[in-house]
Amino acid sequence: MSDPSFYDVPGNNCDDDGDGTVDNPPTCDGSLSANGSAEDFAKALGICTKASDKGYGLVSATFTRGHGITDAPKPDQHGVLPKFGDVLVPREGKTLGVLSTGYAQEYDGAPGVAFGGENDLGMNGKDWKTRGTLPSGFPKAAKGCEQDSTVHDPIDVVLELKAPPNAAGLKFDFNFLSGEWPAYICSKYNDGFIAYLEAQGFNGGQADNMSFDKDGNPVSVNNGFFDRCTPNVDTGCAPGAKSGTSVCSGGAAELAGTGFGVIDQWCQVYSEFGLGGGSDRSTSGGGTGWLTSAAPVKAGETFKLEFIIWDTGDGNLDSSVLLDNFTWAAGQVQAGTERPK
Repeated sequence: MSDPSFYDVPGNNCDDDGDGTVDNPPTCDGSLSANGSAEDFAKALGICTKASDKGYGLVSATFTRGHGITDAPKPDQHGVLPKFGDVLVPREGKTLGVLSTGYAQEYDGAPGVAFGGENDLGMNGKDWKTRGTLPSGFPKAAKGCEQDSTVHDPIDVVLELKAPPNAAGLKFDFNFLSGEWPAYICSKYNDGFIAYLEAQGFNGGQADNMSFDKDGNPVSVNNGFFDRCTPNVDTGCAPGAKSGTSVCSGGAAELAGTGFGVIDQWCQVYSEFGLGGGSDRSTSGGGTGWLTSAAPVKAGETFKLEFIIWDTGDGNLDSSVLLDNFTWAAGQVQAGTERPK
C-alpha cells in the first residue's frame, strides 16, 4: 500500500510514498557548511524530512556538552565532511557527520598531526578542558577492563525525531576511531561512544545504548569490532593497560590520511617514561570500520536519539566517530550492531 505520509523505505522495491518512483528516499546534504548547525548535521546523516512539514522526521536538533545539559560543546568538535582521509567516504549522499573529543576533521587540528599525539608526552591530542555528563551507568567498562568515571571533552548531538507511520525501527552507520590504540588497550582511560535511544518501542521503553558488540561491550578500543589497525605489533604498553599483540584483521588501509594512520613507535612512546614496550612501528590509532546499528521504534512515536562521544579520565588522546546513512526500517527490527551488508 502506498501513502504520501509514508517513508520510502530503501531496498523494499515498493513505492511507499506513492510519488511514482520506487525506492527514492530524499537526499539533502549537497551544500552543507563544514561547521554548521545541528540541523545541518542531521541532514549530513540523511535525515532530510521535518516533522513539521511531512508529519515525520526531525523535530529538533541540538549540540550539547553531554546528556541532560544545555551547555554547548566547542564548535571544532563537530563537522560535516565530504570524506575522512584517503579511503573513507560517505555511506549515503555527499557528506558524513563527525563528532570528536579533539577536532572533527582529518588530522587533529593541523595537517599531519596524529589523534594519538606527538612523540612528545606534552602533546597528547587536544584537551579542550571541558567536563560534561553522561546517562546513568556510563562510562561503562568493557568486560575484564577497569573504567574511570570522569568525563572530559564530551560532545552530544541530541536528535528529537518522529517516526513515520510505516516505520518499525531505525538504522544508521558509524565508524569509531581512536588514538588510544595501540598503547592504552583495556585501560581505565578508554574513550567511548554511545547511541543513546529513548523510545517506547526500544528496550521496553527504558532508555539505553543501542550500539554494542556481541558481548554487550560499548564502543571503545576494547570493542570486538575494533579491527582497523596494524596487525602483529605490541599493544597495551602504557601503565595500567593490558599488554598483548594486535590481530587487526581489518588492516590499516582505511586509516590513511585520517590522522589515525601516522606511522611511528606509538606503543613505546606511551610506555612508562617512554622506555618500555616494543619498538614496533604502527599506526597512531585504529578504528572499527563502518558498522550498522538498528533498533525498534513504534510507528508514529516521537522519541530522542543522542550520539555522544567523550574522553574518559583525562583529556589526553582523542577519538572521533563518523556518522551517516540514517534510515527508517520496516518489518521485524531487532536491536544490534553488525557489519553493513
